[in-house]
Amino acid sequence: MRPPHEKIPLGALVSVIHRTHHIIIDERMKRYGLSSGQLFTLIHLAHQQGITQETLARRFHVDKATVARAVRRLEDAGYISRTVDPEDRRAVRIFLTENGEKIVPEIVRIDHEWEKEVCADLTDEEQTMVRTLLRTIAQNSLDIILENEYAGNENKTP
Repeated sequence: MRPPHEKIPLGALVSVIHRTHHIIIDERMKRYGLSSGQLFTLIHLAHQQGITQETLARRFHVDKATVARAVRRLEDAGYISRTVDPEDRRAVRIFLTENGEKIVPEIVRIDHEWEKEVCADLTDEEQTMVRTLLRTIAQNSLDIILENEYAGNENKTP
């Protein structure tokens, strides 16, 4: 018979990791006036400036209002700027400010520090395996969402 902790569903384990990651990152980013919810927006912008809020919402699989709140807070803190797209006045493009570009390496360091801490008891090979397995599970999960969205749209009448 397996010990009870091995019967914990995968979703619960992922949830624990997700929640504790947010708690730790929130605490460590507090001194910059940032929270874990803004971490990935800043990192994403560091790789792709000028993205729209709508695109961010689709990529993170969250509603537009959630992205709008995060972006507003980042703009108020001076880390990003928003510009109306001259070709599509409904679209708002987001850019890192100079302060935003300066803070990105620090938040990446904070996130990497968390990763090192939680993976400290794993060998390099185990860390690679965990990352590979989690990427596969994440992709499968995203594929299910995309299939369901497609199926949902397919059944709608125009």
